[in-house]
Amino acid sequence: MEGTVWLGILGPVRARRGDAEVDLRQRQLRHVLGLLLVRAGRPVATGEFLTLLWGDDPPVRAENIVHRHISNVRRLLEPDLPFRAQGRWVRRSAPGYELTAGPESLDLLEFRRLAAEGAASGDALEARMAALRLWRGRCGAGLDLPPSLVPEFTAVERERVAVLTAAVDDALACGRASSLLPVAQEAAEQDPLDEALQARLILLLAATGRQAAAVAAYHAVRTRLVEELGVDPGPELREAYDRVLRQDVAAAAPARVVPAQLPPRNRFFAGRTAELARLTAFAGELDRQPAATVIGIVDGLPGVGKTSLVTEWAHRVAGRFPDGQLFLNLRGFDPAQRPVASGQALTQLLAGLGVPAAQMPEDVGELTALFRTMTADRRLLIVLDNASDEDQVRPLLPASPGALVLITSRNRLTGLVVGEGAVPLSLAVPSFAEARAGLRDRLGAERIAGEGAALDEIVQHCGRLPLALAVVSARALAYPEWTLGAIAHELRTAPPLDFFDGEEPRSDVRNVFSWSYRLLSDRAARLFRLLPAHPGPDFGAITTAELAALPLHTTRQVLRELTRTSLLAEIRPGRWSYHDLIKAYAGCLDDESRAEAQQRLLDHLLSVGDRANRALRPAIRFSEAPAEASEPPMDLREALAWFTGELGVLEAASDLPGVRSWRLAEILTPYYQRRGLYQRWEATATRALDRAVAAGDLEGQAAMHRMLAGANAVSGRSRAAVAADADQIGVAAAHLDETLRILTELGRTAELAEVYRNRGVVEAEVDHHERALSFFEQALALFESGGSARGTSLTLLGTGWERAEVGDVEAGMADLVRAGRIAVELGDVHSAAVAAGTHAHLLARLGRVDEAVGRLDQAAELFRRIEDEDGMAGTEVKRGDLLAEAGRPVEAATFWRRARNRYADLGQVSMAEAMDKRLSSI
Repeated sequence: MEGTVWLGILGPVRARRGDAEVDLRQRQLRHVLGLLLVRAGRPVATGEFLTLLWGDDPPVRAENIVHRHISNVRRLLEPDLPFRAQGRWVRRSAPGYELTAGPESLDLLEFRRLAAEGAASGDALEARMAALRLWRGRCGAGLDLPPSLVPEFTAVERERVAVLTAAVDDALACGRASSLLPVAQEAAEQDPLDEALQARLILLLAATGRQAAAVAAYHAVRTRLVEELGVDPGPELREAYDRVLRQDVAAAAPARVVPAQLPPRNRFFAGRTAELARLTAFAGELDRQPAATVIGIVDGLPGVGKTSLVTEWAHRVAGRFPDGQLFLNLRGFDPAQRPVASGQALTQLLAGLGVPAAQMPEDVGELTALFRTMTADRRLLIVLDNASDEDQVRPLLPASPGALVLITSRNRLTGLVVGEGAVPLSLAVPSFAEARAGLRDRLGAERIAGEGAALDEIVQHCGRLPLALAVVSARALAYPEWTLGAIAHELRTAPPLDFFDGEEPRSDVRNVFSWSYRLLSDRAARLFRLLPAHPGPDFGAITTAELAALPLHTTRQVLRELTRTSLLAEIRPGRWSYHDLIKAYAGCLDDESRAEAQQRLLDHLLSVGDRANRALRPAIRFSEAPAEASEPPMDLREALAWFTGELGVLEAASDLPGVRSWRLAEILTPYYQRRGLYQRWEATATRALDRAVAAGDLEGQAAMHRMLAGANAVSGRSRAAVAADADQIGVAAAHLDETLRILTELGRTAELAEVYRNRGVVEAEVDHHERALSFFEQALALFESGGSARGTSLTLLGTGWERAEVGDVEAGMADLVRAGRIAVELGDVHSAAVAAGTHAHLLARLGRVDEAVGRLDQAAELFRRIEDEDGMAGTEVKRGDLLAEAGRPVEAATFWRRARNRYADLGQVSMAEAMDKRLSSI
């Protein structure tokens, strides 16, 4: 029910209101509630709260802080509680505060009720076992207690031991020792020096037929007593040992077998704190829904450590499942054996529960019915490892209230999530720190001394995949003369996956991946083989469809199949990726159509990129642009979204060798400029230039020199408000001169006009106005003679400014008006905005401030229409500067502030700082 409150102190402090867990992550809140719970029904003085929270050094107004924490506790338990009301749960008492709760609300009081019931009833064992099941760990586990309060929590622990020892005596008397063994083992681990408890554990072990384990347990506790306390075992412990030696312990066959089938822990298991907590949350469902069977699914890519994680967690919580733990490897992806059939699996599970072979039915349905009958009243932990699909698992699910089933699989068993309410946990590779720590533990401190960098490189080459790290560490331990640096070099230079060959199939990384690949449908296997031709760090459905020459809806189905098998991961809605080692494995698979598939993808990117650029800069056309596409034109938002989504793909594709991929770098220019991504702009052009040089592609070299000139020129211009970056402008000029040389060599006279215009822009940046005007005029003559309206419009922007710089302002404004008019006719909003902004500047020179402000308003609106953040920021700067020069500093500050915020959002720190300097000068 919604208003029901449950409180827990027999383990970590917990509180639940209805079905919702109360958030107790705040330390002081958790400690205050914990002390109230352990003292339930008795007052806690305010001074005790001070000691609990701050020890001997409470802060000023500490009592007020305690009162606030008490108020917060009340409202966590009763959210609608009126202000200053005490509520039902926490009330004032003479020295401080008191928790009022009953056994139905607090696990400690319910434990005491059941313990008392056990002492007074005829069926003491059942009541005491029910009391012991309430424990989830140490009393108040996780609380940081001052010495003065530790005894109170320890006293509750002693209550548990008293009930447990009485229950063990009952169980030994009636031949039910096996039912208490897991609980006794957990308690004995927590209190290894309690002789009465250790004596009971020894007797339980002997009574369940584990004579050798009982003898070993005695010697272990005897050694601890001598080494830690300096005493010999007392009479109770010695008597228990003597009974074991005399075989004087009733070893009657238990009423039912308690399986303990968990495989050994991986001794190098480390990290995975968040994942272990998620599994613990699975188990928490048993407390919230005691009548339900809870199912958890751990899925993930091959070799990611699913079995190790589940095994580690299962050992940690085995004591919470007193009726046993079953473990079954279903071999869903075994290279040498077929998956375990449901009938065979049920037979193995029933054998673990003590059913003789002669009593096993042959029909799968009857086996399932028998399994559910045998588990109907048991609190079991069942681990089903390496499941292939839902059909293999469904017959193996028990119907036992309080049972927990954990399933591991490479496949995402969504059918169980939908049909059976299973809770999924997708296991990713561990963090770099966790992977490094695991490898360090395997190799040992002596082996890695002085080789930290090589250790990091090994982790990187293994892609943090636990299986790959285990194989590499095994190889390193087998050959101690190899340095880690040598191993890192081998990983860096060897053919993909060769270093990860294991000594047997289950430790061979390539072989492990192949188990999943062989289970794919034909079309999924084909796409998996083609995917290495996709250059991006991730990929969407549309580009994947082009790569595979498949319909889009079919491609989505295949991508979902690859995702279900964990060969791919959907890293965000509509974008997929895969682990580096899985990509390397896919690349090793032969497919003669991979080069053709890659060319299809590159053609698609060029075609769509040209369409997107028409939306960003309608007047611009690039080298060898594809023919007019049949698809409808993109709008601005579509174009920006496409570039943003495929940016990594385009950058990676522009670095491919031998496919004239520099064209993909070229189409990124307007997007880079619009987003102010100057460093990425230059890096992409540099890589593409290197490819063009290596291929001897002069046309590509010319295009990339121009692109690099633009990156340096625009970046230099963006810093001009701080200090003109003459070095960058000089670099831009050098790139353009090289472009002119190559185009002249190629005889591309028509393209020289654009480069002359670019040279004019560069000379203008360093105030070489006569030279700039000369270059612009050469460009204008070529554009006009060739009938290029686009080139004419763009060049008039330059002549307009430079004519004014050399003294003819009116002629310059005429050029700018003409440039803007042509740009509007062409639909080139960006150029029209630049023309308006430049015209405003010249108007301001003539003292026509209001006209200038009006033209800047037009420019800002045009930049806003095309979402040109850099252009909008620059216009805000100009408006602020113009108003400041006109003696209107308050209005100027408004625009400078807007510009500063825009530059900060764009990551242009120097420009943002320049705006701050302007603002501080007012």
